[in-house]
Amino acid sequence: MTRPLPAKPIVARGRTLGGPVPLICVPLVGKDRPGILAEVENLNRVAPDIIELRVDAWDTIDDTDSSLDLLAEIRGLVGDLPVILTCRGHWEGGIKAVSEGAKDALYEGAIEKRLVDFVDKELSYGPEKLARLKALSAPNGVSLIVSCHDFQKTPSMPFIYAQLARQIACGADVAKIALMPQSEEDVLKVFEATLAVRRDFPDIPLITMSMGELGQVSRIAGGLYGADLTFAVGSAASAPGQIPVLQMRSSFDLLYR
Repeated sequence: MTRPLPAKPIVARGRTLGGPVPLICVPLVGKDRPGILAEVENLNRVAPDIIELRVDAWDTIDDTDSSLDLLAEIRGLVGDLPVILTCRGHWEGGIKAVSEGAKDALYEGAIEKRLVDFVDKELSYGPEKLARLKALSAPNGVSLIVSCHDFQKTPSMPFIYAQLARQIACGADVAKIALMPQSEEDVLKVFEATLAVRRDFPDIPLITMSMGELGQVSRIAGGLYGADLTFAVGSAASAPGQIPVLQMRSSFDLLYR
């Protein structure tokens, strides 16, 4: 099936965010080096298109040098797989609270060393901080994902649209929203808002989803409405409702190929 594509897809290490088939991203959520490297080893089996490092889980996150060393090791092991660096705020589903100083230092070091291809930052940080991050990431060839999450509910369709539009206004190279549905209608709101934003902001790749069991259909079929990436389980889930990557790949073969 055809799907609405962004006018300016992002190509990272040969993978296209915004191509005919949405990318399948596997999050790595290990807490220590052995656990993280075991997840990396499992990537050969599940073969994702892109990975997300959820460094808000890392035991070493407050030690910038150790975290950058581990990040460099992972970068070498995953080869040409694109990497998203995410240190999710604990107020939006982060695995643990992390100091702002540690977050900033790791993001800056990872960008300057070009160890990652995308960095994810919450919209709640505001335009000034997002602009500073964009000014650092853009010259280094790193794309900025601006995101927001609600693990309790799904707001109205106009509110979802407005959040994505704000992300784009704040300099997002990729706009992202993840919401918890309480009804089937909530899932439809995400589809409707995604399609409206794709049409009104045609250049920008989008990552949108409903979470939980009720929202699983959005992870499979969201691409038909303009979502350009979905998250799937490799070794462990990072959010409720994620589907194992091999099952996701089979579904994508039916929908998009």
